[in-house]
Amino acid sequence: MKTVKQIMLVVLGLLFFALQGCSHDDYIPVPGPAGADGTNGTNGINGTTECATCHSKAHTDPVNISYALSVHAIETLHETTNASGATITLKTSEYTNRTGCTQCHTSQGYIDKLNGDVQKTGTGTALGFPAYPGGKQAISCTTCHNKHSSFDFKNDGNDYALRQGFTPVALDTDPTYKMDMGTSNTCVNCHQSRSLPPTSGDVKLSSRFGPHHGPQSSLLEGIQGALIVGTTPYPAPKSAKHRSGASCVTCHMGKTSDGKNGAHTWHPTPNACTTCHTGGAPAAVAGFAADMATLQGLLVAKGAYNATTKAFTTNTVPIKVAQAAWNYAMLLEDRSNGVHNPTYAKALLKNSIEALQ
Repeated sequence: MKTVKQIMLVVLGLLFFALQGCSHDDYIPVPGPAGADGTNGTNGINGTTECATCHSKAHTDPVNISYALSVHAIETLHETTNASGATITLKTSEYTNRTGCTQCHTSQGYIDKLNGDVQKTGTGTALGFPAYPGGKQAISCTTCHNKHSSFDFKNDGNDYALRQGFTPVALDTDPTYKMDMGTSNTCVNCHQSRSLPPTSGDVKLSSRFGPHHGPQSSLLEGIQGALIVGTTPYPAPKSAKHRSGASCVTCHMGKTSDGKNGAHTWHPTPNACTTCHTGGAPAAVAGFAADMATLQGLLVAKGAYNATTKAFTTNTVPIKVAQAAWNYAMLLEDRSNGVHNPTYAKALLKNSIEALQ
């Protein structure tokens, strides 16, 4: 028994020294055979060249020059009165910082809307709310552009770092209706009707009666006009050639013809028209001006419009007069002289005139 214990002690001692040797710093493991090579990775893009296509002075200088000619940069001037009753002149963004206006007339308000943030409100003066301070907050580069959602332009397409991207736009007056015009969705966000036409009863008018000042996408889509029953049929929504075969970007941001249109001026360029209008595009739909003058005269006779002040009255009028007034306002504020949707514009005009005669 004593011999067995002695042998076990010797074995344990040898094992101890063996383990000590395995953890010794001088121990050098023997490498195994080399493994198989891995799969080659995908070649990356030349970032400097790819990005410089847009992010270079050669590209951005013309953009800045053309933008300076746009209404977004210049802004429309408006006259109003201050608390003392004196007439003052303001730029759009200097007084449209109120709830309901900020999402299009202030840069941060637009960004907040797209981010899904609740529009800021406050108890302010007649000239606006303090949450969006008065001052120049008009559209700028960073209002519409932020960052790319992908840099794989070859496979994913170039989203031009647009905040809206290519997400369809739910209309403010009907969130169930979504317009999808690709990169032009950025335009649709603001250039749409802000209210709907009346449908029944007598209507009290006001100087602000109508779809507001930017119903371009509504007319282009062929929706949100007052569909007065008449002898001229209304075309189906989305059927206009400028809707199905063109877009806001195509016509308003095409290659400039004189340095004063196209690109970021957003003034329509004739170069965008020649693909379809080989003889040159008309500046207005034939008969549009005459029909608008006729409709205005009828609205004046019905007590709905004041030709001197160029505004609607505050009278209460029958529904047909109110609907005709709505169509007049929509076509006037669209400012394309019917070009955005000639067939729809003609039907709105003809049936409105017919209803008042």
